[in-house]
Amino acid sequence: MDNSTISALQQALNFGSAQISTIANNMSNVNTPGYKRKDVSFADALDNAQNGMTLELQKDDPRQIDIEDNPDQSFTYVTDSSGSMRTDGNNVDIDAESSRLAAASIYYQGAAQLMQNQFAGLKYVISGGS
Repeated sequence: MDNSTISALQQALNFGSAQISTIANNMSNVNTPGYKRKDVSFADALDNAQNGMTLELQKDDPRQIDIEDNPDQSFTYVTDSSGSMRTDGNNVDIDAESSRLAAASIYYQGAAQLMQNQFAGLKYVISGGS
């Protein structure tokens, strides 16, 4: 069985989750003096994906199937050290972060839907098309 599609979707979900967590962290630090917004590097995530690095699934039940044994992938977090419009040095723009959060949520939901469709197709094949 070829697991490349499932592995790619798994990476997409993990990247989306990391993006959402990072944006939420930025939003929670909007009033922290000197805080600089952070982001997940899509370019580095893409390079890692092209080099064959994937994430390992964690099994919490012995009945779960091993997809692949791959090295753990970590994402590169980039700090935006650009100037700030605020006197306290914080460069988080809550409106921009809200837009990024909406985009990241749409990305994550799309990847989750594709993963669901992939497993629905497998279920259909396993059940003999009924």
